[in-house]
Amino acid sequence: MEKDTIVKLAGIFTLFGFSALGVLLIYVFQDIPVRDALFGGESWPWQLLIGTTYGILAGLLMVFVSQIEFIKPAISQFSNKIFENFNPNFEDIIFYSFCAGVGEEVFFRAGIQPFIGVWLTAIIFVFLHGYLNPQNWRLSVIGILSVIITAGMGYLFIHLGLISAICSHFIFDVVAFSYLVYYKKA
Repeated sequence: MEKDTIVKLAGIFTLFGFSALGVLLIYVFQDIPVRDALFGGESWPWQLLIGTTYGILAGLLMVFVSQIEFIKPAISQFSNKIFENFNPNFEDIIFYSFCAGVGEEVFFRAGIQPFIGVWLTAIIFVFLHGYLNPQNWRLSVIGILSVIITAGMGYLFIHLGLISAICSHFIFDVVAFSYLVYYKKA
């Protein structure tokens, strides 16, 4: 199976599998209707505006930090590992970012965060993505920034609603993923 196909299947699993697990956690263990957990909070236009703004700013911050000279070797190594035999186009970036934004936020933010809190959820999330690596301190600098950004998404969920967290995650991923694709080609 080609890497493109595997990555697309992983995106689909993230979208539907993680979302289903998140909904199951809400339904079984939380004292809130699933509908309220997923669609409640502030008005959707307000959530979309704040989520988009946060995602753009966080993505640009990550791009800026990634260009710092002592961080570049970690970004190069990470980018080469991710994009080995894989060359996504912009439509792919949108698709993968959407799958991750929805699936991961439903699972981590709405499903897990109410039990373990914003910061522990953020640390686990970033650790599972491989950015907190004690053997690669440069990558761990990116990991620490990612924990802070991810915690911000957790606070968006608490104060505005899940749609704001999903939107910010999606936009952040589009910006960061596009940068990594461009960085690989440069």
